[in-house]
Amino acid sequence: MAYNSGVFTGILLVLSMVVATMPGLAQAVSCAEALEFLIPCQPFLTGIGDISVPCCQGAQALSQASSTQADRRSVCQCLKQAASSTVNLNMDRAKQLPQLCSVNVPVPVQLDVNCDVIPVSVGMNRYKNTGKRP
Repeated sequence: MAYNSGVFTGILLVLSMVVATMPGLAQAVSCAEALEFLIPCQPFLTGIGDISVPCCQGAQALSQASSTQADRRSVCQCLKQAASSTVNLNMDRAKQLPQLCSVNVPVPVQLDVNCDVIPVSVGMNRYKNTGKRP
């Protein structure tokens, strides 16, 4: 299955926030791996499809695979860079993805997110997936 690299980049933004949510596996997640987790979300994030089980499974797996604060920040940066170059990204859908997939996000889903503010502990959902800062 082929995919548009620009669209895939947008997917990464959303899941950069998702990645920052849960401790999980011991190994770090590379940028390429982070993007692979989110490939099933491409149709939803570009507005040409509905949310799907494979998309949510990928988002949840990416979240669980980012076990340390450094991992989560690194994946956040990766996804942020990917999203900023995506032409077809639907930001409204990107902001909905964490809630639709039941993934807590400690930072707002937005292109100018500061990945350095991702907390050590990710047990709280500081932003209610609205993309707005308190």
